[in-house]
This record gives sequence, structure tokens and C-alpha cells, in this order.
Amino acid sequence: MKTTEFVCRYFAKDTWQISGSACDCYLLIGEKEAVMIDAGSCDENIREFAQTLTEKPVNKVINTHSHFDHTGGNGYFQQIFATEGISRSAQNYMGECRDLSLLDYGFTYVTDGEILPIEGRPLEIIVLNCHSRDNLAVLDRKSRLLFVGDELDAGQVLLLPGYAEQRGQLHAVPAASVETYLGALNRLAQYRDAFDFICTGHNGSPLDPCYLDWFRELCRRILSGEETGSADCSGKTYSPSALHFPFPNAGYRRACWNGISLVYCASRLLDSDPPGPEPATPLHALSAYTIA
Repeated sequence: MKTTEFVCRYFAKDTWQISGSACDCYLLIGEKEAVMIDAGSCDENIREFAQTLTEKPVNKVINTHSHFDHTGGNGYFQQIFATEGISRSAQNYMGECRDLSLLDYGFTYVTDGEILPIEGRPLEIIVLNCHSRDNLAVLDRKSRLLFVGDELDAGQVLLLPGYAEQRGQLHAVPAASVETYLGALNRLAQYRDAFDFICTGHNGSPLDPCYLDWFRELCRRILSGEETGSADCSGKTYSPSALHFPFPNAGYRRACWNGISLVYCASRLLDSDPPGPEPATPLHALSAYTIA
């Protein structure tokens, strides 16, 4: 976990974006309490910082997915909402956590379609099972905001295998196929009339909903063979120095269209395709030995 200074931005009514903690997190303020979406990963107590932004108690956090840059701060909260699939590797600290006591917490499981009863601000859970096992989006119909974690991004979306859920495991699940990703996007498109902005975990937020349509089109182009991508997976915010950058022999490609990018395993276009080589990235090899 990294030492950091938080930066906050009030961008919608009763809604703050908190940056500086490995990912962009969000504070949603209801009538009697506030809830965080994602907890980041740093030494500083993100819950205490969020509490300075509202008089309402901030005790709860919703995890959009299991990656430690979104779950490393879970231990600062009293209640963590996640799917059962998210919980399986959310405490894999990937060498980042210096205080392992922060990993001593439990989960309150949520399911697809469930409405979390935050008074004055009910939040709907949409399980996607794409970017990572049982990852989810959160739909705030009242504020017309959709929170997607890393399922959409202005930089690039990564389709990597699941990280270890038990010690010694390299890939808990294979990388999502391009077909699976398109299915997740089509699922989100069913809610298009309910949101005006998409709030992401990295690289600029909120996004216009047109990004959802653009990524759907990019997937279509990849699956049809119109776009084959490049073996160079690097981009402005994704470089070979990153631990989660694919090994050269892992068969990953970067496809670009209309300013967006998808990094995917070339052998995983369809759901029926076999998984790619192991390990996919240096971080997968590391995570095999850092599961709590």
C-alpha cells in the first residue's frame, strides 16, 4: 500500500470523487448515512478522509471488483458489500499491504438486482462477471449515475485472468473473452435510460454514455475480424513497467478504435476458446503467494 494525499471533487449533488488512492473512489451521501464505492489502497484511512466531507456517518463501502487497488482500504470500514465471487480474492494484497491487520474483515454479500436500502438514495447492484469474477456495477437511479469500476475506462479496458484465490494459484479463472465482455456491455446498455454519466475507477470520470456504445462497437469489430489489434499492448496509462502488463508470450493484443482501447487475449475471442498461457502477467505470479 502506498502513502498518498487524497484529492476530492464534488461533481454531482451529494456525490464526491476521491482520488489519490490507487483508484478513483466515490462518496455517495444519502439522507441518514453515506456509502463509499470502492476503497482504494493506501496507508492513509480513506474512510476518515471521506468523513470530513459529510456529517452523515460513513461506515459502508461497496466493492465493484476484487482487485486490491479497489479493496485495499476495506479494513477501514465497518461493512463491506461485495459478491461472493469478489470476496474470494479481495484480500489478496499482491505485496502491497504493510499492515496485514487491515485484511481482517468480513463481507456482506450482495446479488444481482439487489437494491441496497440507503435511505434517500437506493443503489441497484448489477453483476457483470467480466473484468473479474462476479464484478459488479452500481446504478444510482436517483442521481442518474452508473458506477462501473474498471468495466469501462477512457484509457483502456483490460481483460486479464482472475488473480489467486488460494495460495499457489496463478489464475483463479481465465481471462474474460471478448464475447463475454460484449455481453456485459449489452447488459449495461439495457439500463441506458436510467443514467446520464458513467463513473469509472481510473483515467478520467465521469464519462459520457457514448463510451458504452463505442466499446460495444470495438468488440463487434474484433469479433468480426475488422480489427485485429497490435501485439504492443502499451498505452499512455499502461506500460511494460506495470506489474499487470502481459508477458510477451501471453498472446495479448491492444485493439483501438475512436480513441478507446481494449487489451485482450487473442486466444480468448469467444467463450468457447481455451484459456491463455500462465502466468499472464508478473502480478499473477506475485499474487499466487500473497493471498491472505
